[in-house]
Amino acid sequence: MLNIPVLNTRSVANITLALLLAFSFIGLAPFSTLEYGAKTLDETGGSNLLRQIIYLLFFVVSFFCFIRKKHINDLRKCMPLVMLFGWCVLSIFWADHPSISLRRVGLLLITAITVFMLVSILSLEDILTSLSKMFVIIIVVSILAVPVITGARHTGMELMDVNLLGNWKGVFIHKNHAGPALVFAIALFIFNYHRTKKHAWLFMIGVSLVFLFFTQSKTSIVLLFPSLMFGFFMYKLSFYTEFKRIVVTLFFTFLVVFVFMLPYLMDVFVSVLDDPHAFTGRATIWNMVYLLILDNFWFGVGFGSVWNVGEDMRLVYYASGWVDWVFTLAHAHNGYLEIFASTGFVGFLLCLLVFVILPFFKGMVVSYFDSRFIFVYFSMYLFFVVHNLLEVDYLNASDGRWMIILILHFCLYLKAEKGLH
Repeated sequence: MLNIPVLNTRSVANITLALLLAFSFIGLAPFSTLEYGAKTLDETGGSNLLRQIIYLLFFVVSFFCFIRKKHINDLRKCMPLVMLFGWCVLSIFWADHPSISLRRVGLLLITAITVFMLVSILSLEDILTSLSKMFVIIIVVSILAVPVITGARHTGMELMDVNLLGNWKGVFIHKNHAGPALVFAIALFIFNYHRTKKHAWLFMIGVSLVFLFFTQSKTSIVLLFPSLMFGFFMYKLSFYTEFKRIVVTLFFTFLVVFVFMLPYLMDVFVSVLDDPHAFTGRATIWNMVYLLILDNFWFGVGFGSVWNVGEDMRLVYYASGWVDWVFTLAHAHNGYLEIFASTGFVGFLLCLLVFVILPFFKGMVVSYFDSRFIFVYFSMYLFFVVHNLLEVDYLNASDGRWMIILILHFCLYLKAEKGLH
């Protein structure tokens, strides 16, 4: 009689998590170029059906793995993030474009729940090993492709930015997707070398550094060393209880001082907006978003209703001069302003609580079977807290950078020593 092997839920979940993260960074067309003036359906308020189907397939596979393990109670450990998602859902009711908001909130929830289920199923060891192997594959493929495939480098006419000419992106959608992924990969490879002492990981660190340099993803390059140093410092600190208490006290003191200094900091921020060329032109974008926030302070204009919503885009009314350039933008180049504009003051506070304040305190008090994970976690914590000052990673539903944040977030809340399986 033929024996059919029992489905290995752990292996399926491992592969699914790796493929999900890879797809979020690579998209539907590896080595593709975005020619001048080209826009996808999603960028004009429509949606890409094939992409949605693929994310739904990831969700379905993860769901069947999850119900076999029955870790339903894990959701209670992530309530702050659930509250933030709940607020995003509520914002549909007052959104400028409720149908678009509904679709984008739906994608946000599908991707977040998928990552939650996969992380809940797997052990921390499984997650880090699986992601490490996945990054080895896509980085090596990217490096080998650069000399022979045109789409592995940016062309001069992509996204109306001639400064991209020649920058490496490999299989990634864009060099600004490749940069953060490489920072995460380098942290993972350092972690792997520290625990295995295998020289292959040193080789991968070197290859990743070369790739990162030639992407010319300036923000990622600048943040790499400070992030790794911060992660190393926090890892060393994890062995000393008294020092951890001091750091927690200093962080709390910093938050209190920050609140009292906020009016003065806002004056500085507004003065920056007076120079349209500040921060490589980002100040012009920030000024529009800031004016939008002032008129929609408490509730925002609804999640997903700020950018790429078609001709009836509220931001156009805050632009000066030739306003058509606003339609070429996809985000605010600042994750905090983005969330403030879309979900209002309440959403902004929840964002700071969920992604900045609570993760720091939680990271200081939890313990893991391998404390070296603290190095990976805090390296990327600092990276994304600062990176979101210039780019948008938080709540960026199908973006690989958001997937990394989610994975680390759920690892923090679900993979502490007592929760390992």
